[in-house]
Amino acid sequence: MTGTTPPKIVSPADNLSFECAQESCGFRGDECICRPMHNHFDKAQLRAARTLELNEGDQLAPEDFPEPVVFAVLTGVIAVESHLSDGRRSLLTLRLPGEYLDMNRADRHASGEVVALAPTSVKLLPRTVFEELLLLDANLRRIYWRRATDIMHQQFDHSSDLGKKTPTERMASFIFELRNRLNIPRFVEEFALPISRQSIADYLGLRAETVSRVFKGLEKEGLIKLVSKHQLAIIDFKGLRKIANGSRPRLSNHR
Repeated sequence: MTGTTPPKIVSPADNLSFECAQESCGFRGDECICRPMHNHFDKAQLRAARTLELNEGDQLAPEDFPEPVVFAVLTGVIAVESHLSDGRRSLLTLRLPGEYLDMNRADRHASGEVVALAPTSVKLLPRTVFEELLLLDANLRRIYWRRATDIMHQQFDHSSDLGKKTPTERMASFIFELRNRLNIPRFVEEFALPISRQSIADYLGLRAETVSRVFKGLEKEGLIKLVSKHQLAIIDFKGLRKIANGSRPRLSNHR
């Protein structure tokens, strides 16, 4: 594990209450993973699940764990990253609150390293425990497969965006991707940007200065409002969606 400070491991005893400790937890209501664990598992199995508190920049690799594990992102954002020989970084996939990442599958990507893009809390479950939980709980199994399918289709869309869309079109698509994956209600205009400009650039295959320029261009057109560095509001949903769909004249071809 690398990073400015070692990830904090919450003691197993802290995991023995199934009530969500944080209002911002991505697994709430019907999607709660703690409640079915308490319904189906004994204390020994419950203690196999741990919670990691990660700082922005902390990195994890499959080799850090003695057995295959699955991450459930409670808060924050993690990503699978790849580095080219010249040091350039690409973020291959993101995981937001309420989403899962199989660390063994992450190892099949270029570098196999997972990085926290913001202060992040993840529940770490041995894959054998997680697979048993899915077998025992039909509701959790249904939610997991729905999430997995959604992410798979989103990855298809993202790959297409990188290959065919301009920077402005990619950004518009990314804004809607964030809204959808963060489950922002339709009537809510303002929401948080959970990652930095540099991380957005690495995910969209752009330079950080291009990301800033595109944001300013969209704001100048009256399509969005940059409320703060990490807060954005959509002003013109229809206009922004046209850009995301590539159905209006292109604003920029700069990378």
